[in-house]
Amino acid sequence: MHFSSVLAVLGLSQAAGSTPLQSQSPAVPAQDVYALSGVVVDENRTPVANAELTILRDGGTLAVLRTADNGAFSFDHPARGTIQVRARRLGYQAKTAILDLDRRPKSEVIIVLETLPSEVTPVVVRSGSGRLNQFYEHRQENPFGRFMDRTEIEKSGVRLASDLLRTVPGASLRASRRYGNTIRLRGCQPVIWVDKVPIRDVELDEIADPGEIAGLEIYTSSTTVPPEFMDRGGRSCGAIVVWTRIN
Repeated sequence: MHFSSVLAVLGLSQAAGSTPLQSQSPAVPAQDVYALSGVVVDENRTPVANAELTILRDGGTLAVLRTADNGAFSFDHPARGTIQVRARRLGYQAKTAILDLDRRPKSEVIIVLETLPSEVTPVVVRSGSGRLNQFYEHRQENPFGRFMDRTEIEKSGVRLASDLLRTVPGASLRASRRYGNTIRLRGCQPVIWVDKVPIRDVELDEIADPGEIAGLEIYTSSTTVPPEFMDRGGRSCGAIVVWTRIN
């Protein structure tokens, strides 16, 4: 069958000098922008400033945000779907919220962070001493610990506080189901001390960010831990001591 016959069968005609038929792509609709806004507060509904929020989808990080002084944050993304919002702040239990952006182009959320339980222990204040004097004393007198000051932490360029322990003998890291990594010192979960206050059964990444740490002490064995940081719960673990930059 000739080409002209095919056109006739299709109900088309080929006029002399006419332009050949061209396919046309359908118009691409404008893509919606899905906006997320909200606020991070504590149990008393007090805004939590400078909390870190990590926006994730399918295991990948879309953005990392910080809350304002009033606890507020906002995030715009031109793709729908389900996202995870992980919020954390020093002294609070990390929390993850799962949001479905398919339902509403603009979503608002309130994330409530719970204060971490801690044990209050007596603190001996030495006259004329600075906050980090004890850190530098341990660094000078204890040859068994691993010490990192603010300059070394900044030089490392790590995103997670746990990454500071990757080169520490006896420390092992594994991906956490909640956030960041779990840390075990010779197979044991250590007590974490934050400014002389012990916090049990939490991971370092859940309570501290590298930018918040002024000094870090790591003791991989209970026999090397200074007496003031011994585990009074009876476990023979090491210790991680965090000195923060927050007054």
